[in-house]
Amino acid sequence: MIWICLCMVAGTAGCTAIGFGDVRYADGDLQVTVDNPSGAVNGTVQVTVFETRDLKQTEVAKIARAETLPAGTTTLTFPIDLSPGDYKIYLYFMKGTERTVSVIKDIQV
Repeated sequence: MIWICLCMVAGTAGCTAIGFGDVRYADGDLQVTVDNPSGAVNGTVQVTVFETRDLKQTEVAKIARAETLPAGTTTLTFPIDLSPGDYKIYLYFMKGTERTVSVIKDIQV
């Protein structure tokens, strides 16, 4: 019986983590989908944008702001002016000083 309980806990351990979904750019806004399967959580969302060209990355923007993420799926909007090209979007979620989520997404504008 104890093994069944341990297996259930181990199997669901990663299911309560915040995750970043789709990232889109439209009309001067970077739209980032955030999935929060648990209750509301306070933290800081940081978005760092790098343009990738000629095998180099150049930072073009860094935005960090406090957010209260409700349970479920939320789309956050970050105003930013991006020229046509290829970009890497570094997404972080932090609780206090601890980085709890870190994801890199590629987009083309």
